[in-house]
Amino acid sequence: MRSGYAALRPALEVRVYGTRVGELGRDIHGAVHFTPDAEWLEKGQHPPLGLAFLINPRVRTARTGIPSWFDNLLPEIDNPLRCWLCNRLGIREADSAALLAALGRDLPGAVEIVGEIDGEHERISEPSPTPLEPRQLRFSLAGVQLKLSMVYEDGRYALPASGESGRWIVKIPGERFPDLPEVEAATMTWARSSGLDVPAHQILPIASVQGVDPRLLGRPTSAFAVQRFDRRVDGRVHQEDFAQALEIPPADKYQDSRTRRIGYDGLLRLVGDTCGPRAREEFLTRIAFVVGSGNGDAHLKNWSLQWDHDHRPRLSPCYDLVATIAWQDLEPTLALALGGIRPFAQLDRAALRRLAERSHFPEAESVFMAALERIHAAWPLAAGDAPPRMRDALTRHWAGVPILASFGGL
Repeated sequence: MRSGYAALRPALEVRVYGTRVGELGRDIHGAVHFTPDAEWLEKGQHPPLGLAFLINPRVRTARTGIPSWFDNLLPEIDNPLRCWLCNRLGIREADSAALLAALGRDLPGAVEIVGEIDGEHERISEPSPTPLEPRQLRFSLAGVQLKLSMVYEDGRYALPASGESGRWIVKIPGERFPDLPEVEAATMTWARSSGLDVPAHQILPIASVQGVDPRLLGRPTSAFAVQRFDRRVDGRVHQEDFAQALEIPPADKYQDSRTRRIGYDGLLRLVGDTCGPRAREEFLTRIAFVVGSGNGDAHLKNWSLQWDHDHRPRLSPCYDLVATIAWQDLEPTLALALGGIRPFAQLDRAALRRLAERSHFPEAESVFMAALERIHAAWPLAAGDAPPRMRDALTRHWAGVPILASFGGL
């Protein structure tokens, strides 16, 4: 497997559930390669690393940065957590290999990256002590919000001690969307009331977030906490988001690139092919909820597969469900196309029929509309906790979207 790839030492060892599955190393030209472990391949990729490797176990090469499957493990460039971590560690923000090595013991899922990448990276400064000591931010959570992996202790959330994994994600909303925690909590409660698989979650006062530099927290008064489904009492659960499964770079999570596009039609077919017909119907119900809740941010990284030790993944529980139409300055469009349509105002039954045809799911239209009926009926269970801006926006949304208007309003 290493022929022609003259990997330099030391390299990063990649493990899943503690099993070595390959290594990441730089060659003499600066490119980074993921080379699958020969013994792991001979044993049939048990445990699996991800869907793309099962389909094609070739060496992955990135001429710049790192292979996209691994890049999707990291906070995205310009993410406040990535900026903070890189500054804290003295790493250039664009140096994904060095950041991956630094965060490798507490990445999403059950993958671990062990070792140090060969010395191509350059420190921009020496790391300096911060108010985060002795508990340091050494975990990776992707996304645009500031997301902290934390432990729950006596009614407060704190950064995990060294060597410990947090079992809660605490999201800090930032200055632009100070009421985001309330909108997200109401959206997630609505999803659960509609029958979707949603982890435990709650709104918490920002004062209950302990051990974090106030400069990271900013001025919002509340945060949103959701239980991690990739961390259990009995250990980690491996996962990959859909950008990883399709080996699409984080920057293309909205599929705006002209070179390769996949919409909800393609994702629905992907779920059916890999997880089976029941999961396909469940995923279609989730897409219906995205439409019903006016969520314009359900991109490729907001859906995940979970892997045990076999080759049949399952859908992860729901996460990052937000009624983005609550903010009128955000464009009222889907993150990905449905039946070739992205603007909510253009979603009609014809789009659903195209979805059914392209996903090879003939019953998709009837399943989708039945799901919307359940979602419509469940709204009163969440409406009382929704901020006024969210209730008002959803009233307009259900009146203005063709496939929702038939229900007579919300």
